[in-house]
Amino acid sequence: MGDREIVFGDVAPERRGNGHYGNELVEDDAFVMDTAHTPLATSDMSVGFDHASEAFDNAGQASWSNPAGSPATAQRTPRGSTQSQPRSSFDFGFGDPGATSSMRKRQGLAVAAVAGAGGPQDNPSSFFQRGREFESIYTSHQFTAAERDKLREFESCGYLPDNSLVYKQFLSMHPQPSLLRKWTLFGLIGFSIALISFMLRQLIDLLIEQKYNLVRPLIEEDKWPQAWGVAVAYSVGLVFVSSLSVVFVAPAAASSGVPELIAYLNGVRVPHVFDFRTFIVKLFSCVTAVGSGLPVGPEGPMIHMGAMIGAGIGSQRGWSARLLKEYRNVKDKRDFVTCGVAAGVAAAFGAPVGGLLFAFEEVASFWSIRLGWMIFFACMVAVFFSDVLNSAFSGFGYSGRFGSFSTESSILFSTSFDINFHALALVPTVVLGLIGGVLGTAFTFLNLKIVRWRQRNILPYPWRRVAEPCLIMFIMATLSVLLPLAFSCREVFNCTPDLAPGESTTEAVFLRCDENKASMYQPRIDSNVESYRCAGRSEPFNISCVDRGTDSLATCQAHNMTYNDFATLIYVPGEEAIHHLFTRGTHKQLSYGAIATMLIVYFLGACWAAGTAVSSGLVVPMLLIGACYGRMIGMVASDLATEWGSGPYPAGSLWAWIDPGVFALIGAGSFFGGVSRLTIALTVIMIEISDDVHMLLPIMISILIAKWIADCTTHALYEALMETKCMPVLATELPPVPNYDLVTVSKIMASPPRVVLQHPTLAQVHTLLTKTSHGAFPVVKRTALGNAIVGLVSRANLRLLLSNRDLHFRDSTPPAMTPIYEDVFDNEVRTVRNRIVHDPHIPIPADAGDSRVDVTTVMNESVVTINERFSVARAYILFRTMGLRHLPVVDDSNAIVGMLTRKDLLGQTMEYRLAQFESQT
Repeated sequence: MGDREIVFGDVAPERRGNGHYGNELVEDDAFVMDTAHTPLATSDMSVGFDHASEAFDNAGQASWSNPAGSPATAQRTPRGSTQSQPRSSFDFGFGDPGATSSMRKRQGLAVAAVAGAGGPQDNPSSFFQRGREFESIYTSHQFTAAERDKLREFESCGYLPDNSLVYKQFLSMHPQPSLLRKWTLFGLIGFSIALISFMLRQLIDLLIEQKYNLVRPLIEEDKWPQAWGVAVAYSVGLVFVSSLSVVFVAPAAASSGVPELIAYLNGVRVPHVFDFRTFIVKLFSCVTAVGSGLPVGPEGPMIHMGAMIGAGIGSQRGWSARLLKEYRNVKDKRDFVTCGVAAGVAAAFGAPVGGLLFAFEEVASFWSIRLGWMIFFACMVAVFFSDVLNSAFSGFGYSGRFGSFSTESSILFSTSFDINFHALALVPTVVLGLIGGVLGTAFTFLNLKIVRWRQRNILPYPWRRVAEPCLIMFIMATLSVLLPLAFSCREVFNCTPDLAPGESTTEAVFLRCDENKASMYQPRIDSNVESYRCAGRSEPFNISCVDRGTDSLATCQAHNMTYNDFATLIYVPGEEAIHHLFTRGTHKQLSYGAIATMLIVYFLGACWAAGTAVSSGLVVPMLLIGACYGRMIGMVASDLATEWGSGPYPAGSLWAWIDPGVFALIGAGSFFGGVSRLTIALTVIMIEISDDVHMLLPIMISILIAKWIADCTTHALYEALMETKCMPVLATELPPVPNYDLVTVSKIMASPPRVVLQHPTLAQVHTLLTKTSHGAFPVVKRTALGNAIVGLVSRANLRLLLSNRDLHFRDSTPPAMTPIYEDVFDNEVRTVRNRIVHDPHIPIPADAGDSRVDVTTVMNESVVTINERFSVARAYILFRTMGLRHLPVVDDSNAIVGMLTRKDLLGQTMEYRLAQFESQT
C-alpha cells in the first residue's frame, strides 16, 4: 500500500482475491482505477461520483475493446496490484462471437461512450445522433463528458429516514401521528390547490378578455396597423414581464416544472424547486404568459404549484416545522408532494381519478394502498371546491349560481351530445394512432433539438432568455391578427329549398332550413364562431329567391351571417379553439385549409415555446394539435360518407359516429399519448375532460398505438427533458438487452468503498470529509471473519459530529452529550439547502489529538445490503422500489466490498462497466 493511503483505526487493508480492495480509505489523488470495477459513481453527493470523470475521460488509457476487437492500450491498475480480474463463469455476450446483433450494438454504444474525449459528443451537425435525441426506450441515453459534470451536481435522497438511535429516541418521545390529522392535511392540500386553480384561471381570463376588448373594435373598423400594433404590444409586454420575473427572480419557475417533480419523486434533489419565491413567480409568470396568447397552457404550472403546496405543508422550516414535528422526515414530505401533484392534475383538468392515476403512473416511485386512498381524497376535495368556486364566480364577479355544477363549468371540454361508437370507427382510429405516434415523435425530437440549441446559445445569456419568448409572441401575435386575412368569409347558414307556388318564403325557410335540423343541407355551427372582419349575425334570415322558369317551383337561398374559420381557431384562446374542434354536428364549420394551417402554426409555435423562460405547460397545445389532425380525418370520413351515401348523418343515426368532433377527441388523445407516453391516466383524463364514456375504447386504442410507434424512436418527452438537464433518474425498467438477471452486481458496483469505524478519530473524519465527496460511508466493525458492515452514516452527520465539541470523547470516556433528532435533521436540511458537498477547508479543533466521535448514534442501522452475487436486475428493482440512496454490497462474511448508488445504475454506466469487464476477461 502507498504511504498516501489512510486506514481508519487499526484495520489493515484486506487484499481481496478478485483484484479489488476491501475496507480502506484512499485519498482522491491516490486512487487509481480498478480494472473490473471502474468507480464511475462511487459517491452520491452534489459533486456526484468524484471518480466518474477519471473513469470516462481517461478511457483512452484504460483497457477496453472496440467494436473491431483491436487491442486495447495499457490498462491502469490499483496501486501495488498485479492481479487481473478472473474471467466470470458467465459471458453475457459482449465480444462473444455468438452474441446477438442487439448485444453487439449495445457493446458498440458502450465503447463509443468512452472513446476519445470521454464520451459521445453533442454534435450539432449530426441531426439523427443515436443515443441522444434519436433513441428508442430500450436504448440508454448517452451523456457527454460535459453533461456528466452537470449530472454530478445532483444529489439523491432516500424515501425512508435513517433508522438511527437518535431517530428512534425521537419516535419514542412523540406519540404516533394521528391518522385523522394526516387525512386532514391531505384535504387541506386539495383545498389550497382548488383556490390557486380558481385564481389562476380567473386572472388568465381577465387578461385575455382585456386583450380582445382592445383589439376587436380596431379590426371591425378595418384599422389593421393599429390592431396589429395593440395586439403585439399587449402580448409581448405580458411575455416580457413573465420572462423577466423568471430569469432574474426565480429561474426554477421556468417551463412546466413537471420533469423536476418527476426527478424529485424518483429520488433526485432538485435545487429551489419548492422555494416560496419559485411559487410566487410561477403563479405570476403563468398568468401573464398564458394570458398573452403564447401557444402554451396553464396545466403544467398548476401541477408544479400543487406540488409546492404539498411541500409547504410538509415543510421542514417555519410554522409547519413547529406545528407538525411528527412529519419532519423525508418520507412524509415525499408523500405530501405526491399528493400535491395528483391534486394539481385533478384541479387542472377537473379529473379526480385522472389525477390519482397520473401520480401512480408517471411520478411516484413508491406507492402504497393507504397513500392512494389519501391522494384520492385530496383529488376529490380539489375538484369539488374548484367546481364550487367556478359555479359561483366569473371574472371574480358573483354569478348567482353558487353550487350549480353545470356541464360548462365543471367539464373542461364538454361535447355537445353523445354519439354511440361503431366497430367501423376502428379503421380511422388506428390511422389516428399511427399519426399520433409519428407526429408525437417529431414533436419530441424537434423540441429536444431546440432545447440543445437553447442550452448552447440562449441559456448562458440572461437577456437572450428574456428575448426568446418575446420573439415567439411577436410572431404568434402577428399571425393571429394578419393571417386570417388570407381566408375568405364562410356562410354560417346556407340552404336552397324548393318553394311551391303560393308557399310562404319565410315559412319554408324556417321549416326546411332550420339550422338545427337542416343536416341534409348545411350542418349547424357553434354560436360563438369568430366573425373577425366578416359580416356578423343578422336576424331575420337574408332570403333571396329565383324563379326556375321551367316549372312552377322557385329556388331560394337563405343565410344569416358569415365568419372567418381560421380566426375562429387562432384568434381565440387555445382552450376555446379545442372546444370548436371537439364540437359535434358541425361537419362543415371549419375548412381543411384553416385546420391544416392551424396545425402547422401551433405545432411549430408550441414546439419552440416549450422550455422557454416563462412558466407554461404543454397540455393545451398537445390537445389542440391532436384535435386538428383528428378533425381532418373525421372530415375525410364525413365527405366519403356524403359521397357514397346520404351523410352527414344526424344525431341518433346508426352512422352518427362519422363526425369530425368525435375524431378530434380521439386525435387529441393520440398526440398526447405519442408525446407523454401516458396510457391509463391519459385515457381516464380524456374521458373526464370530455364527459363521453362512449369513446373509451377508441381513445384507448389510439393512445396505445401512438405510444408503441413513438417508443421505437424517442424517449417520452418528460424523460428526455430530464436527460437534457442531466438528472440521474432511474427508468421504470431496465432495457431487455443484455439480460441483467444474468449479470451480478460485482461487475458494476463501485469499488473500493470508503469506510469508517464505529469510533474514528477526529483526524480520520476530517480527512474523510476533505478528501472525498461521497454522500455516505459504510460503518464497519472488526470481526473474526473480517470487517463487517453495521450501518451507514451520511456526510452531513459526520460534519455534525466533527463540528460539535460536546460530541467528542477520549479513550473510554463517553461524550458529554448525544445528538438529538432535531439537530440532526436541521443539519441535514441545512446541508442540502446550502449544497455543502466537498469542503476542503472544514475546520478541525486544534486540540483534537486522539479525540474520537461515536458514529453509531447517527448511523442508519437498518441499511439494506446485498451479496456480491446478487443479480443486477433484482438489485435495480430493490433500489428503485425501496427508494434507496445507497446499496452496500457485501461478501459471504458480511464484509463490505462495494457500493451501488443511482448513478451506478444508470444505463450508460452499467453498459460501460460491463464492456470494461468483458474486455479484461
